[in-house]
Amino acid sequence: MINILCPVDVKTGGTELLHQLAFQLNQLNVKAQIVYYGKGSNVKPVRAFEKYINNNWIKESEVSESDKNIFIIPETGLSEFNKFNHGKKYIWWLSVDNFYGSGFNGYKRINDMLRKTGIYHSIGGIIKGRIKNYKKEIKSADFHLFQSYYADNFLSENGIPENKRTYLSDYINDLYVEKSTIALEHLRSNVVLYNPKKGFNFTKKIINQSPSWIKWVPLINMSNEEVYQNLISGKLYIDFGNHPGKDRFPREAAISGCCILTDKKGSAAYHKDVPILEKYKFEDKDENINQIIERIEFCLTNYSAAINDFKEYREYIKQEKQTFKNDVSRIFK
Repeated sequence: MINILCPVDVKTGGTELLHQLAFQLNQLNVKAQIVYYGKGSNVKPVRAFEKYINNNWIKESEVSESDKNIFIIPETGLSEFNKFNHGKKYIWWLSVDNFYGSGFNGYKRINDMLRKTGIYHSIGGIIKGRIKNYKKEIKSADFHLFQSYYADNFLSENGIPENKRTYLSDYINDLYVEKSTIALEHLRSNVVLYNPKKGFNFTKKIINQSPSWIKWVPLINMSNEEVYQNLISGKLYIDFGNHPGKDRFPREAAISGCCILTDKKGSAAYHKDVPILEKYKFEDKDENINQIIERIEFCLTNYSAAINDFKEYREYIKQEKQTFKNDVSRIFK
């Protein structure tokens, strides 16, 4: 039995992917189930994920120990790593930065803060100890799956040999791919879309220095349909977040007909993860803001030309679901 660990009552792109893996394995007649962990008041699948697993889920406490088990543990769930004494343990790196909770930069900021407040030795030591323990678990895992080449590089740098790691990425919701042709034909305005939960401090600087004719729309507090309508009505999506893994939002925007601008952090630094032209990637430095605004203006005023620069990216996104199916079969059959 393949047991895919998932935090209870959490709806994100990552937890959806865990359920998509369970679905695909069962489609291949490889027995798989979701194992929910965490302190949820009502342990059951998130409604949006029920379509993937039906009744193929259990609580962590209900796992039957067997040497034939395989446990797939997301990098954010390594606290569960040592709870199982039998079977093989795979770590699936859906991100790198989230392994540390707040990302590398977040971890550094916490350390700096603790040093300044004088409580570094009491709390900072605990944080360092947890990371040290997790690194031991990384080394002892039987196998590693990586969702991005950013994660592959991380594993390589931490001494995981090539024969103990392999690529298993993800795909975006079918809704976006099925409507991609119609989306490209949709009437668009001079709108720049962004996620205010990611890299907003730098994005705010861009907004403040950009010309007034540009309309900025934050994708927040919207239904899925509202997000989609904005993606097919805007011309550009920018993402100056930390890109902890191969994020879905840029792909959903691109397949919906938006041009894309990103920074060069995390997975965005890897062309295999975010395969767009380098002229659409910028380091998030103040001295680059004028160039970024110039590129934004180009995308808005020359949209019909600029959107062609993302044709290969859109084709890449369309193939991701089949690639995922092939990789699941290659790894687990």
